[in-house]
Amino acid sequence: MLFPKGGFKVGFVPITWGYVFLGLTAPVLLVYRLLALPLRYRRNLYLAMLCMLPMQCIFIYTGLTFGLADTGFAVGNAVNFIFLPWVVLGIYAPFLPLIDGNRLSRYFRWSIFLTVIWGIFLFVWHPLTGHFVEIPYFTVNAGDYGDLEYTKHIARGLFLKLISTYNNGNLYGVAMLIFLPLYELLEAKVWRRRLLKLALVLTLSRTVWVGIVLYEALPLITLLARQAKTLPVLYLGDAKNRVLALIAISTIIFSSLVLNGSGLGFLLDPTAGGRLGQLNAITEADWLPVRGLQGLSEATYSSATFMYGYFGLIAFLLMMWGPMLLLLVDRSPLKSPTRLAALKGIILYCLVATIDGGINYLPVMLFFWFAYLIYLYGWPGEAEGTLVIATPQKRRVKNSLWRRLLPRKPRVPKSNEEPQLNPAA
Repeated sequence: MLFPKGGFKVGFVPITWGYVFLGLTAPVLLVYRLLALPLRYRRNLYLAMLCMLPMQCIFIYTGLTFGLADTGFAVGNAVNFIFLPWVVLGIYAPFLPLIDGNRLSRYFRWSIFLTVIWGIFLFVWHPLTGHFVEIPYFTVNAGDYGDLEYTKHIARGLFLKLISTYNNGNLYGVAMLIFLPLYELLEAKVWRRRLLKLALVLTLSRTVWVGIVLYEALPLITLLARQAKTLPVLYLGDAKNRVLALIAISTIIFSSLVLNGSGLGFLLDPTAGGRLGQLNAITEADWLPVRGLQGLSEATYSSATFMYGYFGLIAFLLMMWGPMLLLLVDRSPLKSPTRLAALKGIILYCLVATIDGGINYLPVMLFFWFAYLIYLYGWPGEAEGTLVIATPQKRRVKNSLWRRLLPRKPRVPKSNEEPQLNPAA
C-alpha cells in the first residue's frame, strides 16, 4: 500500500515487491493451511467464490480458444481475476483472525497517511522545480525511473496530477476510494481524514472527483429520500458535515480548474476524455468471446462486454457486484462497522469503474480483494471487541449556528405524559 509500484521490470512486465511477497508466502501458507487448519470456510465465502467462478471460466475459455492478443495485460488480468481472489480469499482468509487488529489498523492508517503526505509534497514540488523526487525500486519502478512526466498521462497544465507512490493520479484515486470508508472509520484524527480527501481532489482526475462527490452525496440523498414526507422541512442533523464537505470539495475542484488553466471545458467535456466513445463497444459485442485476451479499457464494463461478450458481461458484473448480492442471504455485514465500510469502498469503486476503473494496473484489484476479505470476515479483533474503532464522537455544541438555522423535530409526548399547553396560545 505504501510502495505499490516499487520493484523492477522483466521486459515490459513490472515485478513489484507486493506481488513478490504474495508469490513467496502463498505456497507456504497453502501447505500450512492444508496440514494445520481444518479445511472449512464460512458459507458467505462459498457464495463469494460461486459469484466469481463464471467469470473465471469465461476468462480461461477465451484464452484457450483464441489465445493471447496482449500477453502482458492477459497475464495481469489472469492475476486479477483468478490468482488474487483464490489467494486472498482462499488462502489468507483463515489467518485473518490470528492478526493483531489494532496493529494492522495502525499500519493501515500510517501507510495511507504517508502516501497522502508524499503525494501532496510532489504535487507542490514539481511546479517549483520541474521534476519529481523519485526513489527507484521504492516510490517508482526502476524501469520507469525518470519517465513519469512522459509515460503516465498525468499532465494537467502547471500542476500535474497528484500521483504519490502510485505514479498515476487515476490509480492513486481509485485505490484510495476503495479504502476511504475504512480509513474514515479507523483514523481518529479528523485533519488526517480531510487531508486524504484533499489529496483525492488534487489528483485532477474527473473519475476520482465523481467518486469523492458520490461518497459525500449518496448518504445525503438517502437521508433526503427518507424525509420525503416532511418536505420542504428537512432535518440534516450530523449530515451537515457532509454538506460542508461537498461545498468545500466543489470549491477546490472549480478553483483547481481555473488556477490550472483547464477551465470548465475540462469538466464539461462531452466525450469525458474519449471514454464515452468506448461505450460503442457494447453494440459491437457478441454473446460469447470472439477475440484473444488483452487489457480492458478505461470504461470497464463496456470494455468487458466487447472482450468477453454479453454472457461475459453478466459474469463480470456478478464478480464485481457479488458483495451486494450476498446481502440477500446474509445481512450481518450491515451490523459490523468495518464490514459495512469495506462494502462501501467496494461499491464506490464499482461505480467509478464505469468511467475508469484502472483494472489492468497494480495494485487496484489487490486492494479490491482485500476489501472483499474484510467485507466477508470483518477487521481482526472487531468481533471480540478488542479492535479500537478510532472515529471520534461528534461533539454537540448547544446553540450553535447550525442548531439555530436547522429546524428542530417537534417533541412528541410520551403515552403516559399529558401534552403541555402553549401559554402564548
